[in-house]
Amino acid sequence: MKFKRVIASLLMLFTMLTFLGCDKDGDKISIRGEIKKVNLKDGKITAILVEGKKEENTEYDKAMVSILNSTKIYKGDTKEQVKLEELKEGMKVEITFSGPVRESYPVQADAKTIRVLK
Repeated sequence: MKFKRVIASLLMLFTMLTFLGCDKDGDKISIRGEIKKVNLKDGKITAILVEGKKEENTEYDKAMVSILNSTKIYKGDTKEQVKLEELKEGMKVEITFSGPVRESYPVQADAKTIRVLK
């Protein structure tokens, strides 16, 4: 009986640790930081440079993040969408990546979700 409780406790702990550092969609937060540069092509934002610091629940401290048609941009922890044109230098954001990361410095990746924090 004691063994079953230990196993159940370990399963609960594993489940909780799995969700730490994940955004609302369950994806691991790749970077949290400030937008330092906004890249434009034909007047449309195509990428942003984000600088932060590597934290317990983030993977990178600096990233050039491409924004795709499929990228979702939200206001904070809500499902309220933010328009791409509203992204500005100085905003604090939290980003999850989609697909592989190109290991350079800063890393380069495609954004799956962007959450505007401030």
